[in-house]
Amino acid sequence: MKLSRISLAILPLLSLCSVQAAVYNVVEIGEVSEVKSTYASAINDSGDTVFNGAVVVQRTNSAGNTVNDFQYFNFPIDLDAIDFEDEDLQAFFTDEQLADVTNGNIDNAILNILLSINPSGQPIGNAIGYLQSGSLEPENILLRDSAEPTRGNSEYLYDINNAGIAVGVAGTTFTLQSYTPDVTDDEPEPETVELWVPEASHQLGAVVQDGQVRTIPAPYQELGGGYTVARSISNNGLIAGFGSSGMTDAAKEAVEDVCTGETTPEALCLYNRAVAGSYEQSGMIWQLQADGSVAVPQVLGFLGDKNTGNAFDGEGVNAITYFSVANDVNDNGIAVGRSLYSDSDRTQRVRLSNGQVVDQIVRAQHASLYVEDQVLPLVDPLEWSISDAVAINNNNIIVGYGQKVINSATRNKMFYHDYSSGQTNFVDGFFSSSTTVPKAINDSNQVVGQAEVILGGTTTRRYHGFMYDIAADSFTDLNALIGCNSPYTVVDAVDINNNGDILATALMMKERKDLLGEIIVDAQGNPELEELAVTVKLQPVANGEPEDCSSEETEYERKGGAAGFGWLTLSAALVWWRRRKV
Repeated sequence: MKLSRISLAILPLLSLCSVQAAVYNVVEIGEVSEVKSTYASAINDSGDTVFNGAVVVQRTNSAGNTVNDFQYFNFPIDLDAIDFEDEDLQAFFTDEQLADVTNGNIDNAILNILLSINPSGQPIGNAIGYLQSGSLEPENILLRDSAEPTRGNSEYLYDINNAGIAVGVAGTTFTLQSYTPDVTDDEPEPETVELWVPEASHQLGAVVQDGQVRTIPAPYQELGGGYTVARSISNNGLIAGFGSSGMTDAAKEAVEDVCTGETTPEALCLYNRAVAGSYEQSGMIWQLQADGSVAVPQVLGFLGDKNTGNAFDGEGVNAITYFSVANDVNDNGIAVGRSLYSDSDRTQRVRLSNGQVVDQIVRAQHASLYVEDQVLPLVDPLEWSISDAVAINNNNIIVGYGQKVINSATRNKMFYHDYSSGQTNFVDGFFSSSTTVPKAINDSNQVVGQAEVILGGTTTRRYHGFMYDIAADSFTDLNALIGCNSPYTVVDAVDINNNGDILATALMMKERKDLLGEIIVDAQGNPELEELAVTVKLQPVANGEPEDCSSEETEYERKGGAAGFGWLTLSAALVWWRRRKV
């Protein structure tokens, strides 16, 4: 792997913003002042981009434990919310540190303690969103956070169209409030406590247009405000996503029985219950209006029982909650995503949460095509255990993936579907058991995404960004096209515009910084280095050809073995990041 061999001889390359390559010029755009790591989202035909910065990511340490890695510099801890008179809290600090923190003087060691133990339970988000217009510096866009950001909620930007309109989603914001539980026989004088209480709607889709942010309200808002998520936007202002569309009588009764406000603030209880999944969820398509508002959404259906679009009316272990999600929509108004499929003629053995093993009617999420009032299947549910359709271009070519066991392990395999012919084709990728997940397709029918490779001299699967040309049936590792001496390793290609520019997440070595953003040096005063994720543009080079990197051979064969610890922790962070976006 290129990054493992970076030495002092090529360290000057790390300060460059771009690297001239054989086929692609790599331009780093994700260097921002607020966070260590950034992750790519989308690029339009003008080269405008959206990407996200990590506030905190989860990694696996050497002991195999999941730990939080804080990546936001100078996180705004609310010192007024902390009781520094508490003896248990004081035990974490030296006398000197306690004097400093009570006077508002926070160094790296103090901030590390405060973030690690979080004594007031202050909410800490996972991400913040950035928009870069043309050659301007990336701008952090506040979707629901305050003018003076608290960074207590998670905010993501997912897509941007050719008019420069971006969409995404923001979690709720919190305020510290006093709360006194109701008087009971057991607690005749309940103590007043300070709690972080959320705003209604635990997450809302957002539209960013001409510097103005508007959130998208949920169609169903009872008992907590509901939720919406905006995943993509077409050039004619169609927004694809999903949100709360209802709540069953049983779920409503269960929520109302628990969230009485007697022992917990009602808003906090409703937030926790909503996150637990009390709402019914439907895919939705919104039309952006001329005034920047969004119209009442078209609520999408689901595949249903045996692809009929109808629900199976089961009870007990066979009760099924159907749902749908729209991931993308094109200028023709055709949307793609996933929805729940069931087959009442088939059962499978499952273990319930109470440990009981039962026979249950088959149900699984599968790739769905939304055309007018129809929900159409794209893969064979008898062959693939689950599937998802992630993108569609204006030629009505859909890309997605299916999942099944290959070589004794569960793998995702890419497919593309031609709506005009009705044909679905699966692609092997680099090798038959390589997990291969597409992320985007342009109108030249070029697909980009992420797939597993085996690097020469190793025995471990790793992710690389790829490009697949449907017409030429060519599947290419993007790392073979960016030059042999590039300091970047492209691990995820997330979007490609109609000019052939690719937006990707890459790994590279950077100077290690502490929680205050200060560079960490070793005993000799030299900057320490660490491997971080960064957002990059891959711009085609006129008449470019691949360089001969024979000393860095990549093997596309299945092997077994273990990876180095550094790569495993980064892989865990990247997997976690992808799951957060779902």
